[in-house]
Amino acid sequence: MNTYINISLINMIVRLIVEKKSLDEQEAIFAFYNSKIAEKLADKNLGLYLLSPYLIYELWNAEYQTGDFRQSPYFEGLL
Repeated sequence: MNTYINISLINMIVRLIVEKKSLDEQEAIFAFYNSKIAEKLADKNLGLYLLSPYLIYELWNAEYQTGDFRQSPYFEGLL
């Protein structure tokens, strides 16, 4: 995985969290990096880094709200 793409992707996801959840940047970074979806994103074999930041945000948001990213309607067939 290209490191630039990964950092850029994470930056976009964090910006979405800040905008949509009204968290400050530090809180958004903490919330993302402490999620299971961030752990899955780091696994280059899964290929999540190829997905849209909006889709990854939706998976993160499902985990944030329910504790399980698999509750996202977008999860089916991804992992």
